[in-house]
Amino acid sequence: MRAPFCLLLVVGVLLLLRWPASSLASVQVARTITVDQRGGGDYTTVQSAVDAVPDGNSQWIKIYVKQGSYREKVIIPSEKGFILLEGDGSSSTDINFDSHVDDADAPGIAPITGRLRGNLAEISPTYNSSTFTVHSDNFVARNIAFKNTYIGKPAVAFLMDGDKGAFYDCAFHGYQDTLSDLAGRHYFRRCLVEGAVDFIFGYGKSIYEDCTLQSNMAAASQQPGWVTAHGRAADKSAAFVFKGGSITGSGQQYLGRAWNEQATVVFYQVNMAGIVVPQGWDKWTPSQDVSKVTFAEVGCSGPGSATGGRVPWEKHMDNAEVQRFVDIGFIDNGWISNQP
Repeated sequence: MRAPFCLLLVVGVLLLLRWPASSLASVQVARTITVDQRGGGDYTTVQSAVDAVPDGNSQWIKIYVKQGSYREKVIIPSEKGFILLEGDGSSSTDINFDSHVDDADAPGIAPITGRLRGNLAEISPTYNSSTFTVHSDNFVARNIAFKNTYIGKPAVAFLMDGDKGAFYDCAFHGYQDTLSDLAGRHYFRRCLVEGAVDFIFGYGKSIYEDCTLQSNMAAASQQPGWVTAHGRAADKSAAFVFKGGSITGSGQQYLGRAWNEQATVVFYQVNMAGIVVPQGWDKWTPSQDVSKVTFAEVGCSGPGSATGGRVPWEKHMDNAEVQRFVDIGFIDNGWISNQP
C-alpha cells in the first residue's frame, strides 16, 4: 500500500502547486477599514473608505463592506493599489448606480482619469458610466455584487484597466457592457456575469473559471446579443478564456463578436444552454477581416455546444494550443498566490 500512497501524495502536491485560489496564500492584511451605511463602521460610503487608503500604498488593506445596497459610483485611482474589497455575499452586499453612455459626463459623475493601456488611448463615455472603476494594480474582490441598473444603452457595472486583479464569488449585473475587462491580467472564479449585449468586453488577458454567464435578453427578442466583445493589440497576447462554468438565461446569444481583427476568445469545457445561436460567433461589421481572429470552443457540453452550424472561421485547436490558454500560467507568474 505504500507505493500507491506515495503516488497519490506526489499528485496532490503537484495539484496544489498549480491551484490558483488565493486561499493557499499566507499574505497578511495590514489593516481593515469597515464600511457600514447604518453608521456602525469607519465610513458610511465605499468611496470614503477608498479615499482613506494612502497614495502609494504597498500593503494589503481590506475594505469590508457590511450587508446593504450602496448607491454610489466608486473610483479607485492608480495610486491606491493593494486593496481587498470584501462583502457579506453577492446577494447581500452590492454597489449600484444607473449611469449610462448619454449621461456619463453629467455634473457630479466623476470621469475616468486613470490609464488605459496599449492602444486604448481614447476616453469613452461608455467607460465613464461605470459604477465601480479600478485603475490600480493589485486588486481583489470577494463576496460582493456590482450593478448598473440602467437598461437600454451602454451602462457599465464594473471596469478594470489595472493589472493583477482577482475576483471570487462576485456578481456583475447589467444589460449592455456590464463588465469592462478593459486591460491587464485578471482572474475570475465562481462569479456571475449578467447582461444581454457585449456583457464582457475589453482588451483584457483573463481567465474565467467556473463562472456563470447569464443572458437577460428578452425571450421574445428577434435580435441575438453577444456574450463577449474582445479586442487585442497585434503585439499583445490578451484573450478571454472561459474554463468550466456555464452559459444560461433567456433570449439568444452569440458567444462573441470580434471587437478588432486580433480578438481572441476560448471556451473550454463550458456547459452551454440552447440560447447560443448555431453560428456561434459574429463579426463586428460584415466586411471585417477575421483571418487573424481566434474564436474557439473545446470540450464544451449542453444543447448550445453543437458546432455543426458554426461560422467557417472558428478556430480548431489541438491539445497543446488549448493548454496554453487554460493553464493558469497564461495569466499568472506568481501574483495570484501573493494576494490575500
